[in-house]
Amino acid sequence: MANDNGVPARTWDELVRQVGEPKDVLESLDELPLFFAACEGPDLIVVATNAASRAAYGKPEPVGKPVADFAFTMVGQELLENYYRVFAEGKPFNASAWRLNIDPSDPDSEIFINLVVNPWRYPDGRMRGIITWGSDVTEEVLAQRTAEARAAGAEQRLARAEQIVLDLQRNLLPDALPVLPQARLAAQYVVASTELQAGGDWFDAVAVGSGKVALVVGDVVGHGAAAAAAMAQLRTILREALQSGQGLADAVDRLDRFAATAASTRAATVCVAVLDPADGTLTWTARAHPPPLICTADQSVRYLHDGHGDPLGVGGSPTIVATTTLSLGEVLLLYTDGLIERPGETLDDGLARLARVTAAAAGTHGRTVPTSLPDRLCSLTVERITRTSYTDDVTVLAAHRLPTPTPPLDFDVPARPDELPGLRDAVGSWLDALGGRPDDRMALTLAAYEAAANAVDHAYDELIGDRRDPGRIRLHVTLDNDGRVTAQVSDDGHWRAPGGGGGGRGLALIRACTDDMQLDRRDTGTTVTLHRRIVHPTVVGRTDTTPPGPGPAPHSFDIAITRREPTVLSVRGPIDATTVHLLRTAVTTQATQNGVLDLTDVTFLASAGVQLLHELAARDGLRLVAPATSTAHRTLSLVALESLVIGSADG
Repeated sequence: MANDNGVPARTWDELVRQVGEPKDVLESLDELPLFFAACEGPDLIVVATNAASRAAYGKPEPVGKPVADFAFTMVGQELLENYYRVFAEGKPFNASAWRLNIDPSDPDSEIFINLVVNPWRYPDGRMRGIITWGSDVTEEVLAQRTAEARAAGAEQRLARAEQIVLDLQRNLLPDALPVLPQARLAAQYVVASTELQAGGDWFDAVAVGSGKVALVVGDVVGHGAAAAAAMAQLRTILREALQSGQGLADAVDRLDRFAATAASTRAATVCVAVLDPADGTLTWTARAHPPPLICTADQSVRYLHDGHGDPLGVGGSPTIVATTTLSLGEVLLLYTDGLIERPGETLDDGLARLARVTAAAAGTHGRTVPTSLPDRLCSLTVERITRTSYTDDVTVLAAHRLPTPTPPLDFDVPARPDELPGLRDAVGSWLDALGGRPDDRMALTLAAYEAAANAVDHAYDELIGDRRDPGRIRLHVTLDNDGRVTAQVSDDGHWRAPGGGGGGRGLALIRACTDDMQLDRRDTGTTVTLHRRIVHPTVVGRTDTTPPGPGPAPHSFDIAITRREPTVLSVRGPIDATTVHLLRTAVTTQATQNGVLDLTDVTFLASAGVQLLHELAARDGLRLVAPATSTAHRTLSLVALESLVIGSADG
C-alpha cells in the first residue's frame, strides 16, 4: 500500500521516523534563514520553497510555476542560466559572493549571495530536477571589501605578481580616453587568470578631427614580454596613422604592412571603428577579430558581421570597411576573444552569452555599479563573464552615443563671497556628469573659483550710498569636440591690480590648473578664459566595488582637537574665502608650540587658504599634515608649497 505521495507505506513511515512529521519539517524548512527551492523537470517547475526564497523574489506562491516565471530578471546575470545547466549536465554549481540584482532597475535590490545548485535525481539516477540553497552575504561582502580597501597589509604572492603585470600593462595601454560632448567612452582590461604575465590585448581611442573618434581593440598572438612589446608597436603605428589624417582603410592597411615585418606582430587581429557622434555614422573593419556588438536603448543587442577580413600581416586581401548608424542612446562594444572563448564551448555559445549579459547589464543599477552606461557595460560584462572561468586576457571598449549633447553651464550671481561656494558646486556637478578624472575636476573647479574670487575682490569698487556695489559675475562653461573644457568668468567692473598679502596667488593657481588662460581687461569689464582638456580614466584590472563612504556635506566646515602634546587640529571641509577666518581664529586660540594642522579631510583649498597656511607655517611654525593624494597636498603642489607638508603628526 502506498500513501498519497506514492511512497510505499513502510518507506514513508521510516522517513517520518528519520526526518520528522511532515508538518514539523515544512514549518522548520520555512523558518530556515537560507534561500531554499526545489524545482522539477526540464522547465524547472517549483515544487518546494521557503519564506526566505519567496521574500527574495517577491512571489508569495511560486509553487507549481516555472522558476523563470518569477526569476526572469536574473536573465543575463548568469544565475538562472546555471540552474538550467545543472539540470542539463547533471553537475553541481557553486557561487560565492555572487552579485545579484533582483530588480535591475532598482539600485537597492542589489545583493551578494553564496549559492549551491545540486542535481536532484530519482533513485534510478534519472534527473528529476535541481535543489538550490544559499544565503544573503551582502553585509559581509561589503564590510570585507571596505576593510580590504582600507587595509595596507602585505599582499599575497599571487596578488603581487598580478599587480606587476597590471602595472606593466598600464604603462603600455591608455590610462584615459577622450571626453566628448556627444559620446561617452569607457574601457577595461583584465589579465588572464591562468597566466600572470603581460598579454597582447590592446585598446585605444583617437580623436580624428571634426568631432569623430576612432575606437580600436586588438589582440597579438601569445603572452609575455614579446607579445606586450608587439602590441605596443601595433598600437603606436595605428595611432600615428589615424592622427595623421589617413582614412580608416588606409590606416589599417598600413598596420597590415607593418605587421608583416615581424613574426611577433604577424597574425594579430584588430577591430577599428570610427564614430561620428553628431549624426551617428559608424564605419568599421574587423581583421579576423570578433564582431562589434551594439546595445540599443531598449536593451536589445545586435552584432555587426560585415567588414570582416584576414589577420594582420599574412598577405591577405585589402581592408574591407562597412558602414551603419549608431542611433541616439545606443552603445558600441568592442572586445577581444578572451570574453567569448571558453574550453569546450563553440564561438556561438560565447557570442550568445556576451549578448545576453550585455543586455542585462544595460538595465542593471546598484550601489556599487557604475552609473555611466559605458562604464557599467564594461564592468558588468567583464565581471559576470569572467567570474567562473576564463583563460585569456579580456579587453572591452564601449562608446555610448548620448541621447542629448552635453549642455553648457551658465551661472550668474552677485559678486559676493557667499555666492562662491554655489558657483564651485555648479562647476563640480557639471564636471561630474562628464566623468572626467578627479584631478580634472579639482583643477577646473579651483580655477573657476579663483577667477570668480578675483572678480569679487578686485572688480567692483564703486560706492552706492555707503555700500560697495557688489556687481555680478557670470560663468559660461562648454565642452568642445576635442574634449576641451572652456570656462569664461566675466564681470562688468573695473580691474584693480592685486595689492599686498595674498594677492597674485589666485592667478598662479589658475595657471597651474589650466592648459591655457587669457585675461581680457576692458573698461566695460574683465573676462578670464580658461582651457583644460579633460579625459575619462580607463580600468586596468578589476573594477573597484567598494561602496562609497559618507563624505562631508558640501559646505560643512569643522575644526576639532584630535590630539594633545602636541596639539593636533583636524580640519574637515573647504578652506576658502568664507571659512579662512574660522581657521585663523581656531589656530590662534587653540594651537600650541609645534602644533600640527591635519588637512587630510580638507575638501577644497582656495588661494586664500593657501596664503593662510603659508603664513602659519612660516611665521608660527605650525606643521601641516596632508597625504600625497589629498586635496590639500595636490593644491599646495600646484604652487610649489608641498615642502610645507610633513609626513604625519609625529613627523
